[in-house]
Amino acid sequence: MLPLSGGASAYGEEMMMVLNHKNQMLETPAELYFEDSKCEAGAAVTAFQKLVDINDVDGILGGFCSSETLAIEPLLEQNDIVALSATSSSPEIEGKSKNLLTIGYSDAVIADTMAADIMDSDKIAIITEQNDYNVALKNSLEERLGDKIISNESFEKNATDMRNVIEKVKASNPEVLILNPNVGDTSINLLNQLAESQDFFTNVRLISQETYVADDSRTQAPELAESMTLFAAPSLDSQEVTSFIESLPSTVNTLGVFYTATASDALENLVRSVNDSRANQTSVQEELFTNPLTGLSSSGKSFDGNNFLQGIKAGKYMIVDGKAVLQ
Repeated sequence: MLPLSGGASAYGEEMMMVLNHKNQMLETPAELYFEDSKCEAGAAVTAFQKLVDINDVDGILGGFCSSETLAIEPLLEQNDIVALSATSSSPEIEGKSKNLLTIGYSDAVIADTMAADIMDSDKIAIITEQNDYNVALKNSLEERLGDKIISNESFEKNATDMRNVIEKVKASNPEVLILNPNVGDTSINLLNQLAESQDFFTNVRLISQETYVADDSRTQAPELAESMTLFAAPSLDSQEVTSFIESLPSTVNTLGVFYTATASDALENLVRSVNDSRANQTSVQEELFTNPLTGLSSSGKSFDGNNFLQGIKAGKYMIVDGKAVLQ
């Protein structure tokens, strides 16, 4: 299940390329079926039903966005099938069905690291897109920052004009502004419209998350984005990761190194668990829970009874000369 159309389609297309490439490298390749989940709950349910009812799949790799993953969660036990996400990060996933697992990191990890970094400020503003992933991160930040948040504005999912929200934030005169849009066109539009008031925001520290790590998300407002601080996935710089990325038939400028690695790992571990469940007459869920994972980012890690893979820490990046540089 991947967003193959809509604002996040660039991520989905790159991930599909990674999965097809990885599948060819497996000792026992899987038969892969791709459905467009559009980074939307309704589309994800439709995609899930087609994969289960028509394609009769043994496991689901997805959802990609947290809104997709949370939407299909109630369907998993009904259909006796496991979904393993490579990317979903909403803290609301934790405590859900044990048929739902994600090898990405929880946004609670991002919220902890981000809040600790800006705790010295008493004038913090947040702009959030009304999307499951972003709202969950906002809620986590509210718990940690409390009354330090002096402006807490939101805009509708996939909105194109955020100027009214921006004016409200400007009126609060913040020292720190947390930008919390989803990936895709809305993140680009938000940064471009902030740049219309660049003189004001020059004196405001800009903070964000994974959305702005990809270089092409900032190209239309490079001056405003310079020195922005991002809290996102950890950096992976092993030779194994580098070799895998170099072996890909095309680049992963949007998906990035970490999610390229988790996509590869999700497929590797899901295929292994399906095969082992047949050989051992166990469930796919049991195989994923009881065996340490393998792969580029997940090697040796385990779920330890949780929905999220344990042991992943957040990375802190700063935009320097137009590039996201690990701090």
